[in-house]
Amino acid sequence: MGLRVIHTILPVQYLEPPSVRLGLPHRRLMLAVLQTAIDDVRNSHPLEGMDGRGKVREHDGARAWVASADRSWPFSFENVCEAVGIDPVALRRALQL
Repeated sequence: MGLRVIHTILPVQYLEPPSVRLGLPHRRLMLAVLQTAIDDVRNSHPLEGMDGRGKVREHDGARAWVASADRSWPFSFENVCEAVGIDPVALRRALQL
């Protein structure tokens, strides 16, 4: 009978730390998309060159995106939050949606 060796794999051997995961280009893009939506919902960044209708359109579009529970496309609010490690329910609550 042969010798049996059991290998133990620790989480640190196959999981990347958050700083590495968030540093990946697609995750940085997702964070930028999320930040833009938050800014649009809060109207906290200047939209130079846009009239009032443009600001309202950006605000309404961002609110609809954040409120949507649709997960059918990669950059849906729910999928973006999951990819960057943010609780979508808590973020909606913080944005008062």
